[in-house]
Parts: sequence; C-alpha cells; structure tokens
Amino acid sequence: MITLARFILKGYSQAALVAAAMAMLGLILPPFAWISGAAIALITLVGGHRQGILVTAIAAIGTAVFAGIIISAPEFAAWFVLLIWLPVLMLAVVLRNTVSLVLCIQLLAGVSLLGIVILYQFFPDLGEFWRPSLEMMASEMLVQSEDALDEAQLQQVIDNVIRILPGFLASSFMIGTLLSLYLARWWQATIYNPGGFGKEFRALNLGKTTALVAMAIALVATLVEGQALADTFYAMMLVVFMLYLNQGLAVLHAVIAGKQLNAVWLYLVYILMFFIPHIVVLLAMAGLADTWIDFRRRLVA
Repeated sequence: MITLARFILKGYSQAALVAAAMAMLGLILPPFAWISGAAIALITLVGGHRQGILVTAIAAIGTAVFAGIIISAPEFAAWFVLLIWLPVLMLAVVLRNTVSLVLCIQLLAGVSLLGIVILYQFFPDLGEFWRPSLEMMASEMLVQSEDALDEAQLQQVIDNVIRILPGFLASSFMIGTLLSLYLARWWQATIYNPGGFGKEFRALNLGKTTALVAMAIALVATLVEGQALADTFYAMMLVVFMLYLNQGLAVLHAVIAGKQLNAVWLYLVYILMFFIPHIVVLLAMAGLADTWIDFRRRLVA
C-alpha cells in the first residue's frame, strides 16, 4: 500500500491514473472506490487544494473515457466526482489547514445529516425505488430457508429498511468518505511522520457539544410524532451511530496500545464485529460515554 502511495505522489498523471483505475474497479469491489478517494485526498493533503482539484479533473476525464468504453456510461465519472472525490477533497483541505481530524468528522456528520433532511424533503419515496430489489432478495431468502423464516416478519423488516433508507445511504457515504480520508492520512503519516496517524486517531474525542447534539437527536427520535418526521430522525440516528462508533474504535485502539496488549486482540475485535452486531453497538455506546468518563485516562494509567 505504501508503494502505491509513493506512486501517487510522483505526479499528477500517476495520481489521476490510480484514482481513475480504482474508480472503475470500484464497480466490481466497492473498497476500491475508497482507495480511489484516498488517492485524491493524499495528493490534496501533501500538495494543497490546487493539486487536488487538478488531479480530480484529470481523473474525471480518464474515468469518463474508461466508463464510456467499458460500460457505455461516461456519466459515471460525474457521479463519482460528486459523491466520492469532492467530499474527500474538501475534508482533506480542512485537515491540511486545521490539522483537526475531529473537525473533519464533525463536518462530514453535519453534511450527512443535512443530506438526510434534503432526501426526505425532496425525495420522500426514495425508499420505494428499492422495494422490488429488497422483496426479490427476501423471496430468495425464504426459498433457501425452506420456510424457516417468517414471511410477515421479513416484510416488516423490508418496510422498516425502506422507511430509513436515506439514513443507510448517508451513513454509507460517511463511512466511505472517512475510510478514504483515514487511508490517505495514514499514507501521509507513514511517509512523512511514521506513527503520527495512530496517535492522532487514538486521541480522537468529538467533545461534549457534539455528544449533546447526538443525544438531542436520539431524544427527538423517540418523542416526535408523525411518521415522516420520525423517520427523518431515526435515519439521523444511523449517522450519529457511525459518528460515535469512530470514537469507540479510537478508545479501543488507545486502550490496547496503552496497555501494550498484543495487536491480535484488536484484529479479533474487528473480526467479531462482522459476526456479533452487539459489539458494534457497545463500541458506539462506549464512544459516546467516553465524552464524560474518559476511558483512555482511566484505563491507561
């Protein structure tokens, strides 16, 4: 990965080539799209916003050509610029100028929350667009389970997913953008300041104001009346959840590093997160509680 980062920093054409190629590979495997965004973020962190914009423009042209040839859809490049490259470029500019990972995360969460409001306001039936696909998946699950699943309960799950789909979209956007930024920051630190990103991430604390806003959103979600408004705030809760999952992971990294535990424990937690959802919930709750309890100071003494 570091070899790839050094290649990106060799020049505009190299960075644009990596960004465009990874964008196309992202059609097959989504994680490649995060690497594409990281290429734009890295060149911006190191060279500034002018270089970032120039590389983005060149990569967009290249992606449009590739997409036109391979999938006959050159407009794919425009969507990629709007949804992946520009957001991470702007965050990289903020991070370069302020050296504040916390501010970047707060800004991204704010944009994600605003996006949810806009989606519910102007595209209230967005979730219904996905209903046929979700119902097809549900039908296949019913067949494979040999009637072990309850059809009515499965339909209720689909209805609930459709209601808060903008929240899933916003939280997915947030995760992808953050992963791109984190990867770029790690590349930058590894090349210019080894170990710097680890220290920066382990110290992550979103502050009491952000925590109070998050708790207010959660409280309103439980009290508000009216389905449309309730759906909006429940969708917002997904963004809040991802926000504090980040702080929870920062606490986990800090405690394991502070206690000088074997890194295997860290990898084990990440693996278990995919199989035991309750671990993810506990990490997010720990991240929120850390705002007042300061687990890092109490546990790493």
